[in-house]
Amino acid sequence: MHSSPRDISTQNGAEGETDRRNSQFPLGVSAVMLPELDFDAQLSLCQSLGIQYYVYRPRVIADDLRQERYTNWGNHRFDLTPKRLVDEGEDLSLQLASRGLSPLCTLPEIDTLTLEDELEVHILGAANAGCTRLRLNPPEYSTGWMDYETQLQSFTTGYRQAIRIARTYGIKLVIEMHVMTAACGVGLTHAIVRDFDPNELGVILDLPNLAQQGEIDAALAISVLGPWVDHCHVGAARRIDDGRDRLGCRKIRHEFCQLTDGDLHVPTWIETLAELRRPVPLVVEDFTPNVSGRDRLTRTVEQLLPMIAEG
Repeated sequence: MHSSPRDISTQNGAEGETDRRNSQFPLGVSAVMLPELDFDAQLSLCQSLGIQYYVYRPRVIADDLRQERYTNWGNHRFDLTPKRLVDEGEDLSLQLASRGLSPLCTLPEIDTLTLEDELEVHILGAANAGCTRLRLNPPEYSTGWMDYETQLQSFTTGYRQAIRIARTYGIKLVIEMHVMTAACGVGLTHAIVRDFDPNELGVILDLPNLAQQGEIDAALAISVLGPWVDHCHVGAARRIDDGRDRLGCRKIRHEFCQLTDGDLHVPTWIETLAELRRPVPLVVEDFTPNVSGRDRLTRTVEQLLPMIAEG
């Protein structure tokens, strides 16, 4: 069937809207979810899937984990220590560029209690690798009663000190909304960032965390955190029945799952993020158990692209 001029105009408009959404939501990947692949294999996979941004994972792998199987939070084939990122960061990001990727952020295991000398090593590594962001979270909260206002004051003091260092390297700090931290919820995160310049301290909106510990209406969340939203970790988690306690009350636990099976409706979040009218990289973090990183990334990109196009 031949298209009429009206049909062609409509099609071109749709293609233009798709291009706009693709540019607003460039795709990235966190190296945390690719433990079994070396750096070259990671880049080949990213290139084949149209990934634009790469997030480094500078960690020291404990000796007792080095002989274990590769896991997201344990042993990794690409053994990138903080010192190695300082020494080799420029070369690593040249390899990224040769595959059409750009460095975005680093995810070191540090928090606002980290000593300045160690923090500066991580900031230098991010800068040498061409990253513009570095994740710095508040420490994990205790499971008992806490003096929240005193802790909040400690967090904000830590961020002011860290920003002073990061500023000299042109690095923006970002807080990942993460389970078991004082930034797991929208309101808690806003309490930390509200007095900071969004160009110096931003937020990684983490969808798997929101499904587990910070679930909230998408429009309210983006309205509260909008100026500070830097990029978004895209993955999914869902509630699973965990039996009943001795009083007969139902218990639940959470497990990671594919994007379309999670408790959050991801298309709604993408549609709401579009209201920011600026690019928000979508960094894939799919931790579905018993699935390889290669298959998780491939599957998530396939599920994500139609959501971006229709959001």
